[in-house]
Amino acid sequence: MPAMQQPSSPPARSAYATGGGPPWAPGESAQGGRPPVSGKPPWSTSAPTGSSGTFDYAPGDSAPSTGSLPAITGGLIRRQGTFTGRITRDGSSGFIAEPSRYQLYASLACPWSQRALIACRLLGLDRVIGLTLASPVTDARGWRLSDDGGGDPVTGAHFVDELYRNTDPNYPGPFTIPLIWDSRTRRVISNDVAQITVMLETEFRPFHRQGAPDLYPAARRREIESLATLIFHTVNTGVYKAGMATSQEGYEQATEALFTTLDALDERLARRRFLLGDLLTEADVRLYPTLARFDVVYYQMFYCNLRRLTDYHHLWGYTRDLYTHPGFGETTDIGQVKRHYYQSTEWADQRNKWGILPVGPQIDWTEPHGRARMPS
Repeated sequence: MPAMQQPSSPPARSAYATGGGPPWAPGESAQGGRPPVSGKPPWSTSAPTGSSGTFDYAPGDSAPSTGSLPAITGGLIRRQGTFTGRITRDGSSGFIAEPSRYQLYASLACPWSQRALIACRLLGLDRVIGLTLASPVTDARGWRLSDDGGGDPVTGAHFVDELYRNTDPNYPGPFTIPLIWDSRTRRVISNDVAQITVMLETEFRPFHRQGAPDLYPAARRREIESLATLIFHTVNTGVYKAGMATSQEGYEQATEALFTTLDALDERLARRRFLLGDLLTEADVRLYPTLARFDVVYYQMFYCNLRRLTDYHHLWGYTRDLYTHPGFGETTDIGQVKRHYYQSTEWADQRNKWGILPVGPQIDWTEPHGRARMPS
């Protein structure tokens, strides 16, 4: 593989890097899904300049990844070969949390990526961590980093797999996102979904924006992980277990678990604003990306059609509420989501060989949710 090149000059910072608005043009309707972002990431594609413990997470929370989907046939098959390096506040891991060093590789189309995108934006880490967004449509090689042939301006790579092979030439895959890249040692540090978000929430705390929420408070971590583990197995991966099932029994087991959990979440949210009351946490960050894709993809394409998200009064109101918070709505691009699932090779070959994009459903994300007055 050719060595990845350094860019001749850093790319310009985007509006987000200076506190500006979202990359979509003013007035674009969220109804039915925003159109794809025209190659512009929500914040700078280079590691921007900025001012200058340990944690617990569920070790089994390894995500199947769109872009290089492992075999999921009614039961969760955990991803193998995960990079689990850590960035720590004191540098004891060999990677110290500091500005202008790390790059997040993600996609607006990918639900696992959206977790990291939400955390970065919500915590204000877009000021200290760079971002490269992959194109939403994947082919046999996986996630593409540039549509114009120019390659990633940070590394010169054209595909995500080049980042992995630059780190370990013998790494067989899968070549998943999100991932954190160290521009100093020029290697992938982590592609573990749960570790990335918790790392951003804990080890990068000195760089959080003023007033940022504590998404992973020490006193609530056991509760967060207990709830998030249930959501991971029955909802986040539950939709894939249903959609990729190879037997009627496996499909029905997955859908039963999925909708049993959604029913319970709807009931829970009838009494509180967020999953942990009035506190927005990591548990909400992990649930939202699946909900955001449910009616437009999972309901119809993955046969999760017992009920729509919009049929749940409290759960749908909760989703719209989250959409109004920094990081959630800004990273919800239904246009890119549709393009990924309906036109990427891995999905289109199985579900939609002509790559036709559905025109619906029409969903009003801006309908008042009325949840700000919910009891804690």
